[in-house]
Amino acid sequence: MHPPLADHQQTTCVEVMKSLKLCHDNYPWLKFAGACNTEKHNLNLCLRGERVERTQKNAQAAKEKRAEVQKRWKEIEAES
Repeated sequence: MHPPLADHQQTTCVEVMKSLKLCHDNYPWLKFAGACNTEKHNLNLCLRGERVERTQKNAQAAKEKRAEVQKRWKEIEAES
């Protein structure tokens, strides 16, 4: 199951989202029988890639922030 799709949130997966939407529009009943599984799989891969990239970026930002906090605590301890 994927999250609610919005063009402004999943910017790199817009084409894949359009492809899945088009498949669902073309095959309204066959989509339940697996007619759009390839498009859905491609969307899942794209969304996973976005999530991994976002997670790595957030982890790096957290490391940098933690290093800054450690540095400030050392400065405070040195002053006291």
